Amino acid sequence: MNRGFGLVQVLIALVIVAAAGTMLYTYVRSTTRAVETMKDERPLPGAKFAADVATLGMIQSALQMYRGEHGDLPTDKAAVLAILPAPPRFQCAGNDFEYDSVNGNLSLRVGTQADCN
Repeated sequence: MNRGFGLVQVLIALVIVAAAGTMLYTYVRSTTRAVETMKDERPLPGAKFAADVATLGMIQSALQMYRGEHGDLPTDKAAVLAILPAPPRFQCAGNDFEYDSVNGNLSLRVGTQADCN
């Protein structure tokens, strides 16, 4: 009766473990590279800024509807906030909108994607 493992069986087991380890290492390394690439490209600030621009467009639409119903623009920023269904939530840190009551122009405090954190 032969007990235990033979040299060939041990070598086969070592080759299988080494191959599995190599595949796992390659997977982890490629995943790490992908995460680093995403960090370098920084797509999130672009998405945050785009969301803020869309929010500003929603406020502009509310102003146009107000002007159509009342024939005039709101007198100040507080009046603009009062006509909105909910306070605007900007995604860029420290962002808010500025309102010029004379001509109804709106602008963002954080005006460019590069300034968005």
